Amino acid sequence: MSGPDRRGDELLGKSLGPYRVQYRLGAGATGVVFRAEETGSGRAVALKVLSESLGTIGALRGRFEREARLLARLDHPNIVHIAGFGVAEQSTYIAMELLEGRTLEQVLMDGPIDPRRGLEVVMELLAGLAVAHRAGIVHRDLKPANVFLLRPDPSEAGPGRPTDRVKLLDFGLAKLLSDEPSAEGEERTLTRKGRIVGTPAYMAPEQITGVALDVRADVYAIGILLFELLADRRPFASERRSELLRAHLLAAPPALHEAREGLDVHPQLEAVIRRALEKSPEARFPDAQAMLDALRALPRDPVRLVPADRGEPRSRSGASSEVISGAEREAISDSASAELRAAAAAPSPPERPSALPAAIRPPPAEGTAAAPVAEPRQARRGPFPRSVPTPVLYLVAALLFAAAAGIWIAVGPG
Repeated sequence: MSGPDRRGDELLGKSLGPYRVQYRLGAGATGVVFRAEETGSGRAVALKVLSESLGTIGALRGRFEREARLLARLDHPNIVHIAGFGVAEQSTYIAMELLEGRTLEQVLMDGPIDPRRGLEVVMELLAGLAVAHRAGIVHRDLKPANVFLLRPDPSEAGPGRPTDRVKLLDFGLAKLLSDEPSAEGEERTLTRKGRIVGTPAYMAPEQITGVALDVRADVYAIGILLFELLADRRPFASERRSELLRAHLLAAPPALHEAREGLDVHPQLEAVIRRALEKSPEARFPDAQAMLDALRALPRDPVRLVPADRGEPRSRSGASSEVISGAEREAISDSASAELRAAAAAPSPPERPSALPAAIRPPPAEGTAAAPVAEPRQARRGPFPRSVPTPVLYLVAALLFAAAAGIWIAVGPG
C-alpha cells in the first residue's frame, strides 16, 4: 500500500517569487496547488506549481509561461483570474485567485445535481470557454475537477438566482494556437515524445490518436460533461483505461432518455449533445460560442426529471488526469482502426466506416507512406429498406394478394 502523497512538502514555508507558500490544497498529474500569500499586499492566492516531470521538458515549460501571460489578460467572470506566474527555485508556478466553495467533482461525489442546474452550469462554462477560444486557447482538460462552484454570496441570494457561480479552472495544459515558428517547433518536439496528458473519461478521439488539437476538442469534452450532468453517468465507462479510450474512438453514446430513469429530454437538446460528441471534429460545433448559441435556442424547460435515487455509486474510472505513453496511445489507435477495417470487410450492413475518420487518424510514422483507406460502400437501394424483417415482407405480399383476389371477384372473370 502506497504512503500519503508528499509532493511539494519541500516548498512549504518557502517563497516562490513574491508568494510565500503556506500549505497544500491538492495535487494532480500536472502539479501541486498550495495556498500562498503575496508579500507586501498579504493577498491570499492559489499557487499551482508545475510537476517536475513536466517542467523538465523545456518546450512545455516555455509554453506554460507563454500561456500564463496570455491567460492573465483574459477577463471573464467564469474564468479563474490569473494573478501572476514565473520560475523560481527551479519551480514553474502560476498564481490564481483563491476561491471558496467546492469543485463540481466533489459535488457529484456526494450525489447527482438537478439536470436543469447542470444545464445552467454548462452554459456558464461555455460562456467563459468562448472567451478563451476567441483568444486562441484550447483548455484540453475539461472535467468536473476543473469546474469550481463558488460559495454563494448572501447579498446575491434571491428567487430565480443560481445558488452558486461557476469558475473554469486550470488552463495549465492549454495549447496556444499560434503560427509562430517557435511554437511549431515546440509542438514537433512534444509530438515526437508521443505521450499525452489528459483525463481519459473526457478525451476527444483526436486527442487520443495524437493528431493536432483545436477548440473542437473542448466541445467534445463539454459534451461528455453535459451528458454526465443530465444522466448522472458518463456516456462511456470502463474500469480499464484502454477500453475507455477505445470507446471514445469506436462506440456511439447511448440516448439520454435511455441513460437515466425518469429523465425527459427535448429532442433538440439531445441533438445538441449528439453533435458535440461526434467522432470527427468537423461534425461538431466549431467552438464553444456556437454550442452555447445552440443551447440558448432550446425551448423552455428542455430537460425534466421525475425524482429518482442514484442507482449505483458514481464511477471514478478515468476521471483524473493521467500521463499516457506514446506506445499505449498508438496501440489503442491501431487496434481501433483494425477493428473498424475488419467490420467493414465482414458480410454485414454497409456504411460502416473502414477506418478512423481522417480528422482523428494518427499520422504515419516518419519514412512510411499512409495506407490507402477504402471509402464506405453505398447502401443497397431497393423497394424496401434492408432493415425490414422477412415476416413483414410476407405479410405485405399476402395483403397484396388478397386485395387482387377481391378485385377479381368483384369484377368477375370477364
